[in-house]
Amino acid sequence: MKLKQLAAAVLVTASAFGAHADPLDLSSGSAGFSNTPVIGGFTDTFTFTLTTPSVANGSLTSALNGAQDVDFASITLTGPSGVFAFTQLNPDPVEVWALPAAGASLASGAYTLTVIGTNSTAGGSYGGNFAVTAVPEPETYALMLAGLMVVGFLSKRRAS
Repeated sequence: MKLKQLAAAVLVTASAFGAHADPLDLSSGSAGFSNTPVIGGFTDTFTFTLTTPSVANGSLTSALNGAQDVDFASITLTGPSGVFAFTQLNPDPVEVWALPAAGASLASGAYTLTVIGTNSTAGGSYGGNFAVTAVPEPETYALMLAGLMVVGFLSKRRAS
């Protein structure tokens, strides 16, 4: 029985070496993040929660110095609004990945940004930025339209 418990503990510990998890603080509307992942294959996750519907934009760049090289296999954002894949804008040696230019429309809820890749034996790094902008509620648009109508009415009345 002790052998099974020891084997399970070793398995759990070994699986944690290739993973990195951090929360993103988007209270100011954006957050920077970075990591020097383990040598070899890695999976890093960054989590955040949105309280209002938002549009998100993000990018990620590998840092290069000498023999250092981080190669990304995939970068995805998952949550209540589905899965959004980052696209590669620039290949090696300095990889740049980003969400599509229009951004991602996100509902409120919990999200996970997952970065999967391979790090060289020289130990490269990467950094990125993630930003969200709240989407106005329909009532906001209605109030703006009503205000424009009042301004138009007053300017027409003043002209006559």
